[in-house]
Amino acid sequence: MEKLLLHGHVIEVDKTKTKELYKELPLISDKAHCGCPECTYYEKAIVQTTPAIYQFFEQFGIDARKEAEVWKAAENDDGTYYYVADYHFIGQIKGIDELDWIDLDGASFGLTNYNKSLPSPMIPDTFTSPIIELIVRINLRDDY
Repeated sequence: MEKLLLHGHVIEVDKTKTKELYKELPLISDKAHCGCPECTYYEKAIVQTTPAIYQFFEQFGIDARKEAEVWKAAENDDGTYYYVADYHFIGQIKGIDELDWIDLDGASFGLTNYNKSLPSPMIPDTFTSPIIELIVRINLRDDY
């Protein structure tokens, strides 16, 4: 596993294995995943964000267009949409179970070690422990 340092904490990440797992997953817009208009919009918009946000996903091996449980939480007065999405990747936060929120270019990211004693239907069966859940909260423009 590769070691990353975030907020003063070591994160062990198996980026290669995560990328392999994501390769086999459908796009969020595919009916095999969800395919609703909100997921389709999110899939298009998330890849149009900043390079820093794209890199944040990439450092863990996450394809931001796949796997996530996505919901549009609100429509903002400025025409943006507030989305929340849950992703997963192979890895472990060392020494603690979760990190404080990381703010980056208008998005917030939360990372938590997945508690395998609480099974989740959101995590594909092909993902094996250790798993980190990554939550993103982001406002996306309405012109995608």
